[in-house]
Amino acid sequence: MKRASFLYTFSLLACLLTPAVAQAESSMALLEQQQTIAGEPLALSDQTRTHLVFLDIWTSYAGEGAEAFVAQLPPSFLQSTQQIWIQPEFNVTRAQLQEFQSDYPQVAPLVLDHQQALLKQFGLWQTPAHVLIEHGNVVFSGGNEALLAYLNPDKKTEAAPKRDAESDAWKALQPPAESGSTVKQPAPYVVPQVGAEAPRFERQTLSDQTVSLTGLLQQSKGKQSVSLVFVDALCPMPHFPGCEAKLAKWQQQVESDPSRQWVGVISGYYIDAGIAAGFAEKFGLTAQLIFDTDNALYKAYGVHATPYQIDVGPQGRIQYRGDQLH
Repeated sequence: MKRASFLYTFSLLACLLTPAVAQAESSMALLEQQQTIAGEPLALSDQTRTHLVFLDIWTSYAGEGAEAFVAQLPPSFLQSTQQIWIQPEFNVTRAQLQEFQSDYPQVAPLVLDHQQALLKQFGLWQTPAHVLIEHGNVVFSGGNEALLAYLNPDKKTEAAPKRDAESDAWKALQPPAESGSTVKQPAPYVVPQVGAEAPRFERQTLSDQTVSLTGLLQQSKGKQSVSLVFVDALCPMPHFPGCEAKLAKWQQQVESDPSRQWVGVISGYYIDAGIAAGFAEKFGLTAQLIFDTDNALYKAYGVHATPYQIDVGPQGRIQYRGDQLH
């Protein structure tokens, strides 16, 4: 009877462990298939612990990136660990990654995670995030605070103070702090805030009409504001929850609110103008639509999320910016 009970328990544990083992193996297989942005295969070491660092290069440019956090980890950990840096394929291009690595050569090897495959495979959904691998097995995955707790199990870490997400995300960003390093630092990345002069632009719409902020403001003769709505043609996607409903709400506002001039800005990443036109037709968008090649307007206005609205007043200054379409 005891033997039967033992066999049953063993069989149950085997059934429970098999999916986890299979997932770990598939995760490692996917990792081994990756190449660096220089086109070189990843050289994974079986002798040292591997530390996958999922980062966001735009946060790094703001001086608050994952590389700053990693640099403060215990030296004993860093010396015995192989770091591999991974940028999810969202709001970034390979060319931008190559430029980033020239500014931050210590962030190497650097991998572009196509369609966020690695991020999802390891069960992660945001950055910064960390995965530790020992002898082919994942021994840890989580964010910054969780990693500190894992490395210092006997030390109680104080909870990070809560921060205002809106003001923190869109504040004017400062350049990284000066140090004795000779690494070239990028120019300050400044997000135009409410009250600031709106960046001027002149672009072609999907209907091949020229539209400019100056022209729109002059046309209204000081009576109408201009509302820029930044959208992504990849909707619907898991990382754009509720985007379809938000687009429908925006279209209703365009049809019902003639007191302002509406302009849509479609992200140019991963798509071409044909896909952008199909997206506009699918959702019945009737506002003037700009296909933002290389996300030039996204950069100028400091937009890194969609849908996102920026209102420019009759005098050319930003009156509102945020993810609430109104």
